Amino acid sequence: MRSNNKRKGTGRTTYAILVDGETEKWYLEKLRQYENPAGITIKPDLPDKTKLADQFRSVKKNAEIYDVSVWIIDLDVVLREENIDELGKYIEEAAENKRIRILINTPCLEFWFLQHVQDTGRYFPDGVAVTNELKKCEPLKQYEKSKRYFVSGTPDIYNRLRPHLNVAIQNAGRRGHFDIQNPQTAKAEIYKLFSILGIEIKD
Repeated sequence: MRSNNKRKGTGRTTYAILVDGETEKWYLEKLRQYENPAGITIKPDLPDKTKLADQFRSVKKNAEIYDVSVWIIDLDVVLREENIDELGKYIEEAAENKRIRILINTPCLEFWFLQHVQDTGRYFPDGVAVTNELKKCEPLKQYEKSKRYFVSGTPDIYNRLRPHLNVAIQNAGRRGHFDIQNPQTAKAEIYKLFSILGIEIKD
């Protein structure tokens, strides 16, 4: 998700939000549609390459152009490819740049969705396990990772979950911050995005 306007001379905050999957892109497109604050233009942005090093280079480049550069990561892929030490180096480097924010979902975006309907800190090893849990709960019993479900469905994914958004933010906040020393712990740091973007969710 990236604003079309460069920082200098715009008189407004600009954001670049990089994700590595289509489901995140679809969700953020709907977030923008329903919550986009006045004066902020953002659009989903997928990297051309999916390697961590390539993504982090994009994040740093975005930080040179935009006020805030956000990188949203699903940790299941990182763990599966045994790249946790590499990620740790990027997190350490990013900590020195106030324009970069790294948000980690463990294991994936579906755990954020689960926070809308369950106050759980249970660790799930992968997206399949979380999805199986999601399908036990309304309004996600028919959940599927498809553009039809996320974008074209009635309701779409964001509108379906929006009535539970404040609960999700509270639940995800209770999971705490990602700890690189203890990565296999359930997290849904995407909840921080609403604060970063200055979006206030009203009941």
